[in-house]
Amino acid sequence: MSSSDENEQSRFRRRSFLIGSGAAVATSMFSAAPAHASAPAFPSGYDGSDLWLRYEPVADSGLLARYRAALGAIVVENAGAAKVHRHTANLSMAPGSTEHLVETTLEAARDELVRGLGGLLGRPVPVRDGFPDRAVVVGTPDSSPLVRRLVPARDLAPLGRDGYLIRSLTRGGHRSIVIAATTDLAALYGTFAFLRRIQAQQPVSELDISSVPRINHRYLNYWETERLYAGNNPAGTGGLNGENGAIFDFTATGASAALNLPVILDRYLVAARAMASLGINGITINNVNANSFYLTPAAIEQEAALADALRPYGVRLAVSINYAAPTDARFAPDTLTREELDPYSAKFRDWWTRRARQLQAAIPDFMGFTVKANSEGQPGPQDLGYDHGDGANGMAAAVAPLGMRIFWRTFVYNADVDADRLKRAYLEFGPIDEEPQPDGTTGRFAENVFLQTKNGPLDYQPREPANPLFGRMEHTNQAIELQVTQEYTGQNTMLCYLGPLWEEVLKSDTYATGPDGRLLARRLVGHVVDGSAQGHPDTAIVGVANFGNADNLTGHHFAQANLYAFGRLAWDWTLDARGIAEDWVRLTWSNRDFVVRTIAAMMMGSREALVSYQTPLGVAHQFRSSDHYGPNPAERLARDDWSPVYYNKADTAGLGYDRSPTGSNFVAQYFPVLAARYGDIDTVPENLLMWFHHVPWDRKMRTGRIFWDELVYRYQTGVHYVSWLRQAWDALEPHVDARRFAEVKAKLAAHEADAGSWRDTCVGYWRQFSGRAIPTDGPLSLRIVVGGRTIGGFDAGAASATIPLAAGASPRITKVVPADPAVRCEVLSQAAGVPGRAVVRATGKSSFGPILKDYVFDFTR
Repeated sequence: MSSSDENEQSRFRRRSFLIGSGAAVATSMFSAAPAHASAPAFPSGYDGSDLWLRYEPVADSGLLARYRAALGAIVVENAGAAKVHRHTANLSMAPGSTEHLVETTLEAARDELVRGLGGLLGRPVPVRDGFPDRAVVVGTPDSSPLVRRLVPARDLAPLGRDGYLIRSLTRGGHRSIVIAATTDLAALYGTFAFLRRIQAQQPVSELDISSVPRINHRYLNYWETERLYAGNNPAGTGGLNGENGAIFDFTATGASAALNLPVILDRYLVAARAMASLGINGITINNVNANSFYLTPAAIEQEAALADALRPYGVRLAVSINYAAPTDARFAPDTLTREELDPYSAKFRDWWTRRARQLQAAIPDFMGFTVKANSEGQPGPQDLGYDHGDGANGMAAAVAPLGMRIFWRTFVYNADVDADRLKRAYLEFGPIDEEPQPDGTTGRFAENVFLQTKNGPLDYQPREPANPLFGRMEHTNQAIELQVTQEYTGQNTMLCYLGPLWEEVLKSDTYATGPDGRLLARRLVGHVVDGSAQGHPDTAIVGVANFGNADNLTGHHFAQANLYAFGRLAWDWTLDARGIAEDWVRLTWSNRDFVVRTIAAMMMGSREALVSYQTPLGVAHQFRSSDHYGPNPAERLARDDWSPVYYNKADTAGLGYDRSPTGSNFVAQYFPVLAARYGDIDTVPENLLMWFHHVPWDRKMRTGRIFWDELVYRYQTGVHYVSWLRQAWDALEPHVDARRFAEVKAKLAAHEADAGSWRDTCVGYWRQFSGRAIPTDGPLSLRIVVGGRTIGGFDAGAASATIPLAAGASPRITKVVPADPAVRCEVLSQAAGVPGRAVVRATGKSSFGPILKDYVFDFTR
């Protein structure tokens, strides 16, 4: 069975409890939880520190018995033979650690099976020699004579270096499960995949699974000083005990000073195991706004220690660098002048070769450098009159003899290039890709250069059109960059599952054409990234990671799902976000169908809800500049293209940025089919409307509402979804461990308040220009009958509504009439008298999930 077959199994499991339309899902969400609540799967004080690798015992007694009958021993031949390189003589775990260092990748696989099977089966599973019955056998033909005998070489050949197979076998009366690959690392990947099946309560009989990653380089970029929403201190960022909040300690002071690298903390190895469990095979350990400290000899020794600890798990290190690092006085006397940063000069290239050699001497598998150049104040080749191709190739030439790569970010937006920020990257990089070369080829970027491009043309927004560079850079290696840490998607406060965002991007049709002008057969963004669209042999995907030193490593228990989803999609971008969500819930919260159904529904609508209450219908980048969290659509900054007003263009005529052929003509950077679709206000998808058009306030939308009314309707719907999230989570209290339940509950309370702030701030600002009243016919609008009167027109954004009653009139609500007959209404409480308060709950469904609003009515005389 291939990886696509694994995805089909996930879909089959989902159909077993999500049958029918979205209406069925919505209805199930409003039904009561099972009355016979079982004990939560995890200890009440569990802090989330194991991510999805907790391995709690299987609760279903029948299934547990079947697993125990099938899994009786662990066989990993020659597990200690192929020791990985270790540079650091004094590498050690911190005092009191529960994790432990291993010296080989197969030891990591064996130990994971011991830990995983022992935990899941509730009893130890012994490690044995030979070929006992009911064995789980792990290895490669090189490491294991048993694997060599059981699995034909022809079956392993298609797997490459990273693929694995998991197969049930019966030989000589022995039943076994073989996890085999051509490399030790791939065998480790298969081990984690096998354990994942048991965690998700899938069958382990009659297995015939094979899985090969679609993308070669599956990396994280870790930003240790910016966008760190997983730091462990009361303010939400930063660290305790002298740490800075980052996951890796290089320069901690105070109580943590003795725990700096080369001391290895438990969380480093949990992160390593988690990355390996997803097939992530590299991490750039510092911010792209790079501090050259990471190139100093002292730092390299610390980095080598970290690399030693991560190496058995297949996680290689890279460093972000500052283009002007050779001028840094910390490297004196080996420094260059500014004028010597010429990318074609021997001095410049030799300097970088020397640094790379120093790194490689300590870290033999060092990957290379990530570069942010001539962007947001970072230096680069343009400072000396060269372009990005010159700079990238200069560095690439310096490290190519060492087998290293340069990841050169395309996040550039020099205002001198064009008035429209979205057009600037392609205008700078496109001509270099199309440049004819003396040898008859096209494109100037070197073979060991990857252009690292954000998924959208702006900056990690909750929704963007796909970046036009995907498909347009036919002659250049290109990596897609996705932001796992939630800079513009709620940070460590809002529950926002990013799987649907990434699935939407990766499965977007570029409508790319070949040299003959015909549409390519394989042209989705994912096809471009995996090389199958245009024949690129080397491929990469990068996630801006959300690790930190918080107890749960990500700052929000649900932020763990985003790291998990990134890794699963990096391995196979064709997987569906819902299947990934359901698997994560089973691994992380519970296998009870009610819990899985509820949490997966919460996750799947969360991103669309966030779009609705932050940036509906394509209005972009309305975040306040101070923290990129809250709203400030009126903000105007010294730099125009950092200002929300630059993007919203609000005026009395309408809202949105005109990028059509009669505007900035940004649409022309897309292939013709998309250019025509986006350029016409009648054919552009409405969820991208204001990315490409300045929309009149009274334009009729596809719902029949005018644009102003539709805009407010979207804001209301997003907030109503978050209100439902709180109710849905509260219903899970008997089924979820206490500490994590309470921590998520507190986050959701803040989430709901902040979503309401987004709605109120933005709608209030747009109203100044639209000149229209705030509509009261929202998705959950209703009328009530009280005191013999029918009253409606309530503002769904108001905390309460005050209703005066005539003398002697009863405050009892006798009837509730929703505007939409599909909406359910329930009187939660009646006023005991006047003055008094009543509460009515309205529940319904939106296009992306259930919604809820509690109307509070204060009665007066």
